Amino acid sequence: MERGYLHSVVWIVLVTLLALLLLSWLPTLKVGDWQVRRVDLLADLRNDSTSAHHEVIEELTADDVSALQVSSRIVIDTCRAGMTCIDDMADDSDRGMNALYRALEGRDTLGRPVRIAVLGDSYIEGDILTANLRQLLQERYGGSGVGYVPMTCDAPGFRRSVKQRFNKMWKSHNANDHSGYDQRWANFTGHYFFGHSGATMSLSGVSGYLSRLDTCQQSTFYCMGNGTGRVTATVNGQQVQSFDLNPCGRVQAVTVNGRVGNVEWRLDHDNGLTYLGASLDGDRGIVVDNYSLRAASGQHLRSISEQMLADFDAVRHYDLVIVMYGLNVAGRQTSEFATYRDRMVEAIEHMKRNMPGTGFLVVSVGDREEKRGGAFRTMRGVISLVNAQQRIAYDSRVAFWNLYTAMGGEGSIVRMVNQKQANLDYTHINFGGGARLAQLLFDAITWGHEQYHNQVEKGGHP
Repeated sequence: MERGYLHSVVWIVLVTLLALLLLSWLPTLKVGDWQVRRVDLLADLRNDSTSAHHEVIEELTADDVSALQVSSRIVIDTCRAGMTCIDDMADDSDRGMNALYRALEGRDTLGRPVRIAVLGDSYIEGDILTANLRQLLQERYGGSGVGYVPMTCDAPGFRRSVKQRFNKMWKSHNANDHSGYDQRWANFTGHYFFGHSGATMSLSGVSGYLSRLDTCQQSTFYCMGNGTGRVTATVNGQQVQSFDLNPCGRVQAVTVNGRVGNVEWRLDHDNGLTYLGASLDGDRGIVVDNYSLRAASGQHLRSISEQMLADFDAVRHYDLVIVMYGLNVAGRQTSEFATYRDRMVEAIEHMKRNMPGTGFLVVSVGDREEKRGGAFRTMRGVISLVNAQQRIAYDSRVAFWNLYTAMGGEGSIVRMVNQKQANLDYTHINFGGGARLAQLLFDAITWGHEQYHNQVEKGGHP
């Protein structure tokens, strides 16, 4: 009996190995925009001549840049030592960094906070990176609060920058849904919610994590649709204010003001409205909103309705939108991103048309490693994707920041794993890594603003 059992096990192992070896000879399979990971048992033994060690970041040539004939772009002849500067490729339409810098210059008389939206995938999930960027910017330019938060989330305890609670009377949708999803109601992450009377969501400031998150000056509740409703805000457990929601067919925003430490929003009545989220904001300074969607490539941005973009821009105008995707696009075998590039240019142009006065910054994918030849190396496809993302910014006439270079290029995510700043998937950063990369992006943004400010002081037109 034991001999027969061992004989069966040996045959199962041999058949399995044979099957895996045969699968390794199959070509890479693609289903739409998704690439099925290829089986390769011998990857660690193969001396890959196409290693990322031999790939080179292809910068735009001088002829490419001069062809833009830009007059609004700030040309920085020298970047501070050790810094990866933002390359602003905006033309006379001024849809790069100048929109943010202009708002920062006039922030004391703007009558609202300067606002930045960061659109990304799981790399920034849980407010990783964006929480530290927010803190750095608010410490320099003023402001408070965590910004915009969707009505519900999958793991509210994972996000350290706000305490969020909600009951079970919400039904959520996002752009990853396979059924029941209606893009008419979706905003930057595709999230929208239906609520029944009695649905609640609360946001509380936090202390002991990062600064300027414990209290703020206002909280705003966002919804849309042709239905009616009534919502009540309870601030700090005491101050109560109710609002009637009218059937206007557009995004509505209702706000409570004061020293807001925590706020609960409660639906007293609902008749066919769609709900988006709520915010904790300062009334001045700067706001940084995190719009993360797990498994997103960024192409869903093309399907946001023109009305949603225009309406949301009217009630929560952004001076800068940071477009930060790539983890779900780069692959082991993928090196051709022409289709992705065209679709992302289309997405950015779509947002530009419906968000007048907003600047855009494309941030490249960071380092992502795979094991080849017995060593960790930058995943094949990452370098090509960085080049494609630079071209997306160039073709869209917006700004570009090379995260791959800024974080150290080849092997940088391995070093971050060793320093416990990234996860063992050699792809995702953790909160410590987010703090490090946020500092790099903050330095690039503020360096660019300093150049802008100096040029304005000299009487020039950036």
